[in-house]
Amino acid sequence: MSKGKDHGKGKRNRSIRRGLTGNDRESNNNDAYAKGVDLLDLCSLAVSEALRLGASEAEAYASRSRHITAYIESNDLKHVKIDEPLGIGIRVILNKAQGFASVNTFNPDKVRDAISTAISMARACPRDRYQRLPLPSKGSIPKLNGIYDSSIEGLGVDDVASYAHEMLNTAKGYDARVTVDSGLFESSSLEHAVSNSNGIEACERISIITWSIMGMARDGSGNVSNFDVQMGSSHGIRGVDVVSTAREFASNVVRSLNSRKVESFKGTMIVTPNAFLELMRDPLVFAINAFNVQRRVSRFARMLGKRVAADITIIDDGTYIEGIGASSFDREGVVHRRNVIVEHGILKGFIHNTYTATKAGIESTGNASGGIASPPSIDTTNLIVEAGGIGYDEMVREVKDGIIVNRFSGNVSSVDGNFSGVVKGGHMIKGGEIAYPVREMMVAGNIYAALKDISMVSKERKLVLDSLLPYIAVDNVSFTTG
Repeated sequence: MSKGKDHGKGKRNRSIRRGLTGNDRESNNNDAYAKGVDLLDLCSLAVSEALRLGASEAEAYASRSRHITAYIESNDLKHVKIDEPLGIGIRVILNKAQGFASVNTFNPDKVRDAISTAISMARACPRDRYQRLPLPSKGSIPKLNGIYDSSIEGLGVDDVASYAHEMLNTAKGYDARVTVDSGLFESSSLEHAVSNSNGIEACERISIITWSIMGMARDGSGNVSNFDVQMGSSHGIRGVDVVSTAREFASNVVRSLNSRKVESFKGTMIVTPNAFLELMRDPLVFAINAFNVQRRVSRFARMLGKRVAADITIIDDGTYIEGIGASSFDREGVVHRRNVIVEHGILKGFIHNTYTATKAGIESTGNASGGIASPPSIDTTNLIVEAGGIGYDEMVREVKDGIIVNRFSGNVSSVDGNFSGVVKGGHMIKGGEIAYPVREMMVAGNIYAALKDISMVSKERKLVLDSLLPYIAVDNVSFTTG
């Protein structure tokens, strides 16, 4: 990975330029060319071509990936699918107006057409004084080790199917009452590159393996548990553990059998890491997104430096290699870093791309996101909630009346934070002990108020895809019998 200094000049750019001007066009249109093309060279050439056509600034982002996915349905492995998408997105700025176009091919003629389209769109769009492309960081972009396992390239259809079978058979073998409704095992290899006219040049490969399983338990008396879903992920083959995921899923659904109805009450809600994703993550990410802050639709607008939560620390970290959101740079080629968003309940910052950072008069936080199909947006990389000072078992003992929420199904408004829905896989806590599973229990409240009502955060944390999360206890929650 390196930082480029001069687009349109040099032997490498001249040789690639011939590919977009017609030479060797026939050979460049086949699959071998698509797989063999150097992505950074392609991006660099596209930027040079955009400048030649009149762009003030230009950016090209290209990606190529291979996904092998085994699907589980109704207690059986149904099919395996291979997908190999690729393409390039062109963004230009002309007199402070932005234009964008993309193509799902590396065909030189199609790429050149996309460049022309982006130029035309910029000419038709209104000026925006905050439109600009990022400058390169000092020195080369540091390579983030641990996010690419070359052995994933050797995984074939049979290997992926075997992992899926192992997960399925482990769950079914745990208890005869377990039924697997759906699941998947997917291996992905991604290569992406970005180049812009200010000198940014970056490329890297990333491997991601994910797996999930969902279903329920049913006994001979006709009792049915709530659905449960468990997921796992890794950047490498050594980190794959479908057995533990399947056992956790099976254990959860079996323990949810023989659930009871509970009278309405107000008490403590213990939010598991999985429930955090379904209930709290989206409103939180919406609120810290600088684009929403600048539009004044975020509840955290005008709250910088003020308390937005209880004693909890929330971090966005694109360098945390255990999470699948890790990479060396963002969608614009800005180096990923660790951003403290909330520190002990105090709002410390927002996540930015170059546009919102320019508008705010600061540097980008490295949170430009997206792919080839659209201009960069903003999103978290890996969302991390720091561990607390109490163990999970002790947390339960501290609760007089409450419910452990393993999953949530309902509506959550990211704008105002209001939520209402059904507790899934919930367990009643009475006098500091887990008493029994519950059913038909509704829960309602406000996420932003709940952040301030957090009373305990566990020492234990669980990695769920791109989020590292503890168990969180929230007081003063209303539970209603359905």
